[in-house]
Amino acid sequence: MAMTQLESKTLRVLMIGFSPVVREGLQTILTKDEKIEVIGDAPDEHEALKHIKRARDRGRPVNVVLTETRNGKVDGVLATRLIKSEFPEVAVLVLSESLNDSYVIDAIHAGAGGYIFLHDMSPKVLLESIHRVVEGGMQMKTALLHTAVENLIQNGRKTLAERTAEAAHLTDREVDVLRLLGNGDANKTIAETLGITLDTTKKHVRNIIDKMAARSRTHAAIIAAQAGIVGKPFTASLDPHDQ
Repeated sequence: MAMTQLESKTLRVLMIGFSPVVREGLQTILTKDEKIEVIGDAPDEHEALKHIKRARDRGRPVNVVLTETRNGKVDGVLATRLIKSEFPEVAVLVLSESLNDSYVIDAIHAGAGGYIFLHDMSPKVLLESIHRVVEGGMQMKTALLHTAVENLIQNGRKTLAERTAEAAHLTDREVDVLRLLGNGDANKTIAETLGITLDTTKKHVRNIIDKMAARSRTHAAIIAAQAGIVGKPFTASLDPHDQ
C-alpha cells in the first residue's frame, strides 16, 4: 500500500535555545527517526524567524520547532507567538521542566500544538509528538490540560456568555469537527469518523479557528470547552505515558 504524503515526507525540525546537554540529548533522539531531519538550533526566537524564512525560501521549509517555555535566554511562549504569527504552517512543540499549568495556558494561547515535560519525556513520546503535531493532532498531558481548562473557565479573559456568543455561528458540521478536535483527534481521524474528505476536514478546522479567533486547534478546543459547546478536551489520554 502506498504511503501518504505525510508518512513519506521528511520532517525538518528546528530547535531554539536549548542548553548544550539538552540539545545533544534531543539530537540523539531525533536522529533515531529516519523521517526526521534536524536542521539547526537557533540561539533565540529572532534568529529562529530568520532561519525559518531562509529555509522556506530555499524550498526546504521547517515543519516543527522545538523550544522551552523559559530558560534564561529564550521565552518559548513569545517564540511560539512570533512563529505562529509569521509562519502559521509551522508546528511548535514546547518542552519544559516546569509543572506550572499557567505556562500551558500561555503556550496554548500563543499557538503551540503540544506541550511535554523534559523530566518524563521518553524518546518514543518525543518522536510520536513531533509526528502528531505535524499531522494536526495535539500533544498534552491529560491531567494537566484538565487543570488548565478549569483555570480558563474560572479566570478566562472573557465571560462564558461572551465565549458562547463567539462560537454560536459555527455550523452543525463544524461543531461535529470541533468535538472530535477536542478529543485530540488528527485531521485524518476526524475525516474518517465523519465520512468526509481530508481537504474538507482541513477547511472546517481552519474555519473553526478563524471563527473562534483562536491561535491554534488546541486553543479552539479549550475555548469550546469554556463555552460549554463541548466537554473538557482530552477526556482520553493521548499517550499511555499520560495515564
